[in-house]
Amino acid sequence: MDVTKYIALSFILITSVTSGIDRGALSDSLLDSLQRLLQHEQNDSVRVELQIKLSRQRHRTSHNEDDCLGVAAAAMKKAATLDNILLYAKSMDNLGLLYRYHQHYAKALPLHMKAFDLIENEDTPSLSKMIFANNAGVAARHNGDNDIAVNYYLKSLVIAERAGDKKNMEIASNGLGIALMSLPGKSEEALAYLHRALQIAKDAGNTLGQAMNYLSIGGYYDEIGQHGKARKYFRELELLNGDLGDENGMGITFQAIGNSFLKEGSDLTAAQFYLQRARQRFEKVGNEIGVAQVLYGLGDIHFRSQRLTQALVYFRQAMDVGVRLNNKHLIKESAEIISRIYEDQHNPVDALEYYKVAQLYKDSLALIEQETAIAAIKTRYDFESKETEIELLTKDKLLQKAQLRSSMLIIYLMSGLLILLLGLIFFQVRIRRMRKKATALIEAQKRDKLKAQYEKSVMEAEMIATRMQVNPHFMFNSLTAIKYMIQSNENAKAMAYLVTFSRFIRNVLETSEEPVLTVAAELQLLGHFLKLEENRFDGDFSYRITDEVEHWADRKAIPALLLQPFVENAIWHGLLPSERRYKRIAISARSDITGIVIVIEDNGVGFVPKAPSVDGHTSMGHSITNKRIELYNSSFSDHINWRIEPMTDVNGNLSGTRVELIIRIDACSFDRREPAIPLIV
Repeated sequence: MDVTKYIALSFILITSVTSGIDRGALSDSLLDSLQRLLQHEQNDSVRVELQIKLSRQRHRTSHNEDDCLGVAAAAMKKAATLDNILLYAKSMDNLGLLYRYHQHYAKALPLHMKAFDLIENEDTPSLSKMIFANNAGVAARHNGDNDIAVNYYLKSLVIAERAGDKKNMEIASNGLGIALMSLPGKSEEALAYLHRALQIAKDAGNTLGQAMNYLSIGGYYDEIGQHGKARKYFRELELLNGDLGDENGMGITFQAIGNSFLKEGSDLTAAQFYLQRARQRFEKVGNEIGVAQVLYGLGDIHFRSQRLTQALVYFRQAMDVGVRLNNKHLIKESAEIISRIYEDQHNPVDALEYYKVAQLYKDSLALIEQETAIAAIKTRYDFESKETEIELLTKDKLLQKAQLRSSMLIIYLMSGLLILLLGLIFFQVRIRRMRKKATALIEAQKRDKLKAQYEKSVMEAEMIATRMQVNPHFMFNSLTAIKYMIQSNENAKAMAYLVTFSRFIRNVLETSEEPVLTVAAELQLLGHFLKLEENRFDGDFSYRITDEVEHWADRKAIPALLLQPFVENAIWHGLLPSERRYKRIAISARSDITGIVIVIEDNGVGFVPKAPSVDGHTSMGHSITNKRIELYNSSFSDHINWRIEPMTDVNGNLSGTRVELIIRIDACSFDRREPAIPLIV
């Protein structure tokens, strides 16, 4: 069940109530005081506590992500060196909170989990355990790991019930209800927890808790289609916010009611009325993201009513807010629906323009996910290394204590036998030296192994990310071309194009398990690609592929699809802008005993640095190609170099562009098709 919208609204409601308190109570003078105290404090534990407070205060005052995260990370690093598990867990939980405030939930989750796990079985205050467990549940829920969220909320609830802590019982019950909503077959159990949380909040007079649960329960009923029942809870929320005089809360309430009517679909006039009221409240308190969500909903109402011109106005306004706030999700969603409206209006030019914007931000969001995954690998490695270090230090302390007790016992028992005692001491010292040498050797081997595993994981993650960054617009543009051929009743042409496109995709999939190909196989893939581009541009250019490779014909010496970005650049930035009558591109490959040379020539406008894009097309070629070649050269004995240069005619005028790619073959290697570390390019 999709309850993301109501979870987001709950989060906005919480921050609208708490932010005013924090900012009113703490000022820049407090920030200065904390910094001065930190400069003069000598006690390490107190310094860590001050750093934790300073990181939160910097977040409240400046909202500079790197600034507050840097202070929090320094506090955690220092706490790890102290013999204080609770302080270490507290610093870890604090860093997780700051990651959460900046919506880095994948980074926050392991920090909150580890903070709770460290003190779960320790003699530490129950309140700390409940806070860490609830924070782990929140981070897991926002990261989509609802099974993990349920596990930690349950742990918090058990501790809260044992301690009789009503506030944390309500928090854990509410979190359980929201997390269980997203798990199949758990709807009734989720609703029971939400009602329990609401009753606890009512008994305690906790208005914020009541508001959260009214919103969550109403959202649940909206999702299962009981819209009238949902609005009953939203009306209770409206009365509560009215008594509190909370303008932002009223905006959230009106938005929830309007969205309920919109979801039901039977009274779009009522939906529009409540969304307009929500917009007025959000504009009054300066809640721009709330305004953008309402604008999107108003656009949806007009879209459903086929008032497409007015719908476009609202969707564009929502997109403008997304651009101003750099909200990539909002930009992507708005661009997608605007493209669809233009397509319904038979306006293919504008439809394609907004479709490209949507795809661009979709690619950007995917790249952010990849970078987050790489960061998670590094974070896990750091945790494992730190845990190993702590475990070794603990064992060393226990060993030292045991050795001290043994030495004292020997002294007491053998005090009358001095010579024997000296002999035993000498023997023990010698064993200890040997043990230290052996331990040092083992630890060095462990560190080397951990370092190798870490470097391998990072390299593999970077290679995966690099492969996934290859320009996806060719695929989307090809499918769009097929679609327009069909719409134009060019069925035979569309069928031929589709057959070639299918062969290209099949060949790419067949070679996905072989990241390095022979030159012949690479040229075959390139031939399918050029055929597709030639058909898509109605034969606006011609091409020729010449394979004269004799030496090393069976050598797998080139990463798959390495040549495609060069050819794509030649078409888009060389041939298409050219006014020549006959536009040509030629690809040739030849070899000798030292290696293989591949040349790509076109008679386009010539090589111009930082050439402007054609028709919105974005080339991702050179930066990604350089990185792929670097990864290949670092993993194989063969070596690839390339260069690009303009071509001129007899009069010195630009006559095209020439790209030369040289593969130097290592003749001494018997088989270099598999690198020492698996290569994914």
